[in-house]
Amino acid sequence: MNLRKTEKEVAGIVTRMYESPDLIQYPYHNLAHTESVVGHVKEIAAWYLLNETDTFILSMSAWFHDIGHLYGEIKGHEERGVVIMQHCLHNIAGDLITAISQCILATRFPTHPTTLREQIICDADTYHAGTPLFRQTDVLVEKEMEMRTGTTFPDWHRKSLHFLQQHVFYTEYCRTRLNEGKQQNIDWLITQIDR
Repeated sequence: MNLRKTEKEVAGIVTRMYESPDLIQYPYHNLAHTESVVGHVKEIAAWYLLNETDTFILSMSAWFHDIGHLYGEIKGHEERGVVIMQHCLHNIAGDLITAISQCILATRFPTHPTTLREQIICDADTYHAGTPLFRQTDVLVEKEMEMRTGTTFPDWHRKSLHFLQQHVFYTEYCRTRLNEGKQQNIDWLITQIDR
C-alpha cells in the first residue's frame, strides 16, 4: 500500500468536504484548523522519530478528527468522523482502521489519551493553546459556539481561562515548547477579564 498516495487522496477528499457549498462553513472547525492539526501531528511525530505507518495513522486521524462537525451537532462529531473515515478508507487494512479510529476518538473532550499516538493527536489538536494564535482562535471558537447554539457568552473569557487552566499537553515535546506560551495566554485572558 502506498501510504503517501493514500494521504494525498484523503487530503483532496477532506478538502472538498470542507469546501462544499452545500455544507455549513464554521469559523473554527474548518479546513484551516484541520490542516494545522495535520501539520502538527507530523511535526511531533518527526521529533519522536515515529515510523511511516505511525505517522500515516496520525495524519489520517488528523484529517478526519473534526470532519463530523459538518454533518451534525457538536456532540458525537468524533464518532461521525470515524464512520466517514471508515467509508473513505474502506480498502485499507483493518488494524490501520482501528488505530486511526482510536486516535480520532481520543480527541473527545475531556481527553484521556493512553498511547503516544493518542497523546500526539490530542496535543496537535490544541497546539494553538500554547501559541500567540490562541488569541485569534479563541474569538473564532466563541463565534462558532454562538452560531451553533444560538446563545451569546458574556463570560467567554472566563470559560477560555478555565479551559486553559485545566488543559494539559501530554507529550514532552509540547510541554517543553508550548507551556510557557500557554501561561502567557492565561495571563492575557486574566487581563481581559479584569477590564
